[in-house]
Amino acid sequence: MRSRARWIVLLVLFLATEATGFHRCSAQDPLPTVVQLPTFQFFTFSGSVLVPDGGGMYLGGNKTSAIGSSRRGLNRSFGQSQRLSQATAHAQIIDLNAMDRQLLGGTPKEFLRRQRNPAVLDRTSNPDDEGKALVRHARKLYQRGDKTGAFDTYRMAIGVLRSSRLQELAKIEFRRVFGTAADQSLHTTSLGR
Repeated sequence: MRSRARWIVLLVLFLATEATGFHRCSAQDPLPTVVQLPTFQFFTFSGSVLVPDGGGMYLGGNKTSAIGSSRRGLNRSFGQSQRLSQATAHAQIIDLNAMDRQLLGGTPKEFLRRQRNPAVLDRTSNPDDEGKALVRHARKLYQRGDKTGAFDTYRMAIGVLRSSRLQELAKIEFRRVFGTAADQSLHTTSLGR
């Protein structure tokens, strides 16, 4: 009778472990792993600041530190941690009007006149004016040392100019400034014709 009671108890224990999913780990079962989740801390800033062009401004920050020690018998250990969170603002002002003035050439007064009346420099109204402005801009680029930009701008001006006399003058100046490189560029494209 005792052996029969043992078998019943073992059977009940076996069924209970199977139902709860608790059983011995076999070689095929993966080992349990510990995943440490990250912690996040946030702070906000609300307000306004004046930042100079190309400069930066420190808006604020949050610094935390913790120091701890523990003692086990004669052994003593110390620990320390520090965290720093900060917010900064950087500004870069892009003046599109100044960039247009540089590309189109001319004085700021001429640029304002063109900006108020767009028909003054319109590709369909007078492409020779645009070509002249491009030649002036190419000269400025060459004087500043930007030879690649000047080379490309001369080529663009020659392509835009419609008057054969102005186009010839632009080609002569292009050849005078860049020599054989200008000749090769004019001969390999349709600009030389």
